[in-house]
Amino acid sequence: MNIWKLLPLALICIALVYGDDELQLTPEEHRENRRAIDLGLNYLLKHQDEDGSFAGATDKKYAISVTSFAGLSLMAAGNLPQRGKHGVALYKALQYILASVNRSGYITTNIDESKMHGHCYAALFLAQICGTSRDYSEELSQNTAYSVKNVRRALERSIKIIIDSQTAEGGWGYLPHDKDHEGSITVCAIQALRAARNVGIRVPKKTIERAITYIRRSANDDGTFMYRLGMTQRRKSFPLAAAGVSSLNGTGEYDSLEIKRGLKFMMQYLPPNGKKDQFYNRFFYYGHFYAVQAMFQAPSHTGYWKTWYPAVRKEFLRLQNKKKGSWGGRTPFNTTGHSVIGEVYATAVATLILQVPYRYLPIFQK
Repeated sequence: MNIWKLLPLALICIALVYGDDELQLTPEEHRENRRAIDLGLNYLLKHQDEDGSFAGATDKKYAISVTSFAGLSLMAAGNLPQRGKHGVALYKALQYILASVNRSGYITTNIDESKMHGHCYAALFLAQICGTSRDYSEELSQNTAYSVKNVRRALERSIKIIIDSQTAEGGWGYLPHDKDHEGSITVCAIQALRAARNVGIRVPKKTIERAITYIRRSANDDGTFMYRLGMTQRRKSFPLAAAGVSSLNGTGEYDSLEIKRGLKFMMQYLPPNGKKDQFYNRFFYYGHFYAVQAMFQAPSHTGYWKTWYPAVRKEFLRLQNKKKGSWGGRTPFNTTGHSVIGEVYATAVATLILQVPYRYLPIFQK
């Protein structure tokens, strides 16, 4: 049975089945989502290279990160390796990531500059493959180099790199075994560790405890989080607040004081009438990737998720280039184009964000 053909009906049923504590979208809103997501995925497929990577002209040196996000978005649409409308493309992306695992377990290439960001996103991608493909080992096993067993082995090695690279302070830096540490990489590492633990990979308790301590010590009273623990200069940042809350969620915390403050701070940026100073900056897509997860995991009694997603959904639909299907080019808040990575990355993240309510990915489940 083709899961893709059933998807539109499934999306409508989501709005009918879930109770008042859950997000409810109308059938028309689901159709709008589906059109935008389909356009975005088609744009991504046009930018998949022969080696399986996803990268536009400005994205190539970040191919590990971009391919991981693209793979996650394809999975969020209901695809599995070799199964579903885009199963072949997903399978090729998986091949690329596995081929990029070096002898030490570090996921990188000779030209990739994703560093530990990319490594952690790739580990997250592999964990989601393991979490959703356990019942589809026959399909993956047609090529023994890419069996579920080998995917899991690669995941174990990549997770060991993350565990071994935690600094004495409890955070992570830009490179394996880095002495430095900062918040944006720490959230990537924590999410990868959580996803791996969910599929049975052992993660030492002390690793999680040290990470919790790091994030808590990085939290400010106003709901913001430090870019780097110990910084004297405080940068109030929507993306860092989202990353901080999502980090704590990744350690199993959902209702702590730091989370409450962080969510309250983020709600100040609710579109269309919220603050704009940190909402439309060059880390727009990074921030929203974590913000949507933080709001999704917020306790239902807060009402944050039911308020946040519909507003952000409208904003992302507005920002899409309807002709190309992409995100991240020229926009009202950035007239020179996306200044960090590129449109392939932005489109992968945007389509992933829009698909959170559909819960195909284990990380998008409560």
